[in-house]
Amino acid sequence: MSALNGEKISIVHWFSDLETHQCGYCKNQTGSVSYGMWAERLNVEDYQNLIDRGWRRSGMYCYKPMMHLTCCPQYTIKCSVQDFKLSKSQKKVIKRFNKFVTNGTGQKDIGDASNVADDSTPHEPIMVREKPNVVFDYSKFVNSDIKMESIGDHSNPSCSSTVRIETSCARDDVEKTVVEKHSVGPDLCKAPCKKAKILRIERKQQKLRAKGITLEKAPPVNEAKTLEEFLNEIPATSKYKFKIQQEWMSRNHPTFKQSSQLFKKYQMAVHNEPANECGEKQFCEFLVDTPLKRVRVRGNSSAVTFGSFHQQYWLDDELIAVAVLDILPRCVSSVYFFYDPDYRFLTLGTYGSLREVQFVQSLSKSVPALKFYYMGFYIHSCPKMRYKGKLNSSFLLCPETYQWFPIEKCTPKLEKEKYSRLNDDLDALDENLCTSRDIDSIKVWVSYSFTHFGNYKRKYGEEEVFENIGRLVGRKNASSLLFVSTKG
Repeated sequence: MSALNGEKISIVHWFSDLETHQCGYCKNQTGSVSYGMWAERLNVEDYQNLIDRGWRRSGMYCYKPMMHLTCCPQYTIKCSVQDFKLSKSQKKVIKRFNKFVTNGTGQKDIGDASNVADDSTPHEPIMVREKPNVVFDYSKFVNSDIKMESIGDHSNPSCSSTVRIETSCARDDVEKTVVEKHSVGPDLCKAPCKKAKILRIERKQQKLRAKGITLEKAPPVNEAKTLEEFLNEIPATSKYKFKIQQEWMSRNHPTFKQSSQLFKKYQMAVHNEPANECGEKQFCEFLVDTPLKRVRVRGNSSAVTFGSFHQQYWLDDELIAVAVLDILPRCVSSVYFFYDPDYRFLTLGTYGSLREVQFVQSLSKSVPALKFYYMGFYIHSCPKMRYKGKLNSSFLLCPETYQWFPIEKCTPKLEKEKYSRLNDDLDALDENLCTSRDIDSIKVWVSYSFTHFGNYKRKYGEEEVFENIGRLVGRKNASSLLFVSTKG
């Protein structure tokens, strides 16, 4: 017999049927095709592995578009923040925002469509499903080890770049964590070692100073300003006080009402939604409820907390925008961004994405592995969604091999066909593909206990269902997720 720590495991309810929905981009009534699961809880490492296979969450519901079937193929897109370069148009957006905060310039543009940049996007679908009606007492899992029958040790080697997190007792809903040291990669708990060349230069400078010789640095010539420097060009004496606050949102949060009202105003004005479809209930299901368990890790310079957060943009005492973000071991994933339509003239959608890039840059100083900004899905067949590819440098995920490729090499393929493999190497395979042995090792909760699928199938069958699960979630997640069965 082996045991499973109920406090650490990710728990999901699988929907075995292929789902069809109205496409949020071309409005085809049944064009959006996907598989999905409702997550009771997800560890951040497990969700990181899921989005690296084309998954995305909407509240507690996680879904994966079937790229070869859906009307508007949705390619996962990410930006490498270390290689990010500001474009002229992006600099203009920042300068316009800073100018407005500094002296109010730009207020005359309100309501004048001719002076407003088109910052609207098609309505990204709110893919939310109710929790399945299955008897499952999650409280039994907290702080307990559940016994299960072992059918063999099928351990899977982890990627050397993966951040492994072990949790201990929770306090104030944020778990203390220990970051495991790997044989490859930096130790996140220590400051990076200096290179030998830098040490030699420092020793030489010390000797010269001892002789009374000082070396003055020549001023840099035409040194480009960083994204952070552009964003922070707001004087302390500005007309408005601008700040960004990061909050863990809940129904009891002091700003819950303001946030939900802003969401409703945005959805009605920008996406023409009726009032009864964007109220507090929809706001909670879509943007407040989250399966991600928050964990704190020790970084090089400061601690970083992984999990779901709301970044609130305040102008004096007015909430003008909210970014909903998932902070994960190797990226920050943008869930949604909404803003006050009265400030549309500030191109807040673009400004928010630039703020998020800089946010990832700041986090990567503490956690070097966290160096990507995920923007959700890139839909080349929908021209208004191509703006996501304007962040340099960006990459798209191959829907067959789950490898990343520069977007500039992908767009010629997508001009010819809506669906493309993206990977030119026809011999390349999905390296995270499940074997039959991996599928037999999938953990299943059934009849108030759990076992491996190898045992489960002898009584309940469902071989096709679990083969599909293994294909869609990949080997890493097949070994770490616990699937709640409707049988028994």
